[in-house]
Amino acid sequence: MGVTELGGVEHAASEALEIERKYEVSVALPLPAEDRFRAVGLDPAPPLRHELTARYFDTSRGDLAGLGLALRERHGGKDAGWHLKQRGEAGVRELLWPPSATMPQALREELRERIGDASAAEVRPVAQLETERTVVMLRDGDGREVVELADDRVRASDRVAGVERAWREWEAELMPGAHAAVLDRVEAVLLAAGAEPSLSFAKIARATGRLIEAARARGADAAVLEALARLDASDREAARGRLR
Repeated sequence: MGVTELGGVEHAASEALEIERKYEVSVALPLPAEDRFRAVGLDPAPPLRHELTARYFDTSRGDLAGLGLALRERHGGKDAGWHLKQRGEAGVRELLWPPSATMPQALREELRERIGDASAAEVRPVAQLETERTVVMLRDGDGREVVELADDRVRASDRVAGVERAWREWEAELMPGAHAAVLDRVEAVLLAAGAEPSLSFAKIARATGRLIEAARARGADAAVLEALARLDASDREAARGRLR
């Protein structure tokens, strides 16, 4: 994630670009062994574990989601704080503010610019995610960190619909300065281990059951919509304890 500072001290925000790939994995599937990564020229660091809690915000109408935006407040991990994310062709652009007990004023102003004063005033928590994350940093032959591999076990609560969902996924995120082609090498290892490319593009869309809606808006065919319906049903079952 590349980070650039924006604004002055009182509006301390930074901007980042995330380039990542997501994968579906079963509950019992172990992360690939170290020698699998070394076979493709990558050296894995010892795993680090984090407990993450995130609240996601939107209006009841989904004004932010409709613009491809996701607003969250995260506790735990390396990037705790307030995040406003927008997905684009190059990746996910993210504005970040440090942790604070209330939403930063600069973020409130950003929301007013994006969705207007009236809608910004209606923004409230719509979902909460609890994530057990195991991170393995992958380095190249020169010792540079090139990919962050995260193994996430997620439990999500949709506060609007009152629906619980749970799932496990792997995320491979490109580090600043690394060539995107390294993600192909990582993907080969993950697929060989039993992972499958995920149809989910964002945790908040998955947590609130908006994946099908978003896919339909993009003109997805019936097969994709059916696959997303099965994914959502599986997530609901997992939350009830019938893990995949």
